[in-house]
Amino acid sequence: MKSYGITNQIEFSNKIDFHVENIKIKGFSIEKNVLDSTFCDKLNQKLETIYQRQEEEFGKENLAALDELDMVRMPFLEDELFFELFTNELSLELAERILGKAFQLHLQNGVINRPQKEHHQTSWHRDLPYQDWTSSKSLGFNAFYCLTDFTITNGATFVLPYSHRLDYFPSSEFVKENQIQITAPKGSVLFFDSMLYHRAGINSSDAVRYGINTMFVVPIIKQQVDIASQFEGKSLSPKLKELLGVTYQVPTNVKDFRERRLNKITLHK
Repeated sequence: MKSYGITNQIEFSNKIDFHVENIKIKGFSIEKNVLDSTFCDKLNQKLETIYQRQEEEFGKENLAALDELDMVRMPFLEDELFFELFTNELSLELAERILGKAFQLHLQNGVINRPQKEHHQTSWHRDLPYQDWTSSKSLGFNAFYCLTDFTITNGATFVLPYSHRLDYFPSSEFVKENQIQITAPKGSVLFFDSMLYHRAGINSSDAVRYGINTMFVVPIIKQQVDIASQFEGKSLSPKLKELLGVTYQVPTNVKDFRERRLNKITLHK
């Protein structure tokens, strides 16, 4: 690359650094061929099964009232196969680079975009919603898995580059001019800062588009549901305890608070 007058330029030689630079500057990055096609198909089938169970449990009319139709909340709590997505080595390495060593799983949601149907996720939003401020360091990091091809026709995800740095939502004119639709082959992952404005497109194809959004946050942000309590007392590796939030549970009382601190001191002696 030709240049002049430049005295300071970052250089890197691996894809982790490449993704980190993309995410920090423009808010997102894409990695292809992370999951194989057969595994994606298996996950899609399981998403449909779990969604039907969740719809029967809560009621279709109730889900519609909450704009929750075709949203599969926390599928990993119902099938351990989904663990493979938030324990993916690349996702975890990037989460640590973006968030630091201390982070936990905030959510895992399956998104089912059915043909000729507008999904609630077609609205612009942040995955830390209602926040009109920014911080000097990232608070959340997403790994959105494309379980089918993401195309213009089937409503691939739109992003608004650099918007994770804004403490407001830009004008309609700016959005129309600068939004980007992310097309990606099946098995790809869209990594992005959780404060990046994004939305789903409308699926005008004749096939369902599937995706799974996995989000990690720094421990000062609570989980979408109390994931940690689902695994308390279970035999887990220290890393998995931390990832699921068990390590970061709020102490129940002063004695518990002090015992946890004492255990940390003892552990690191």
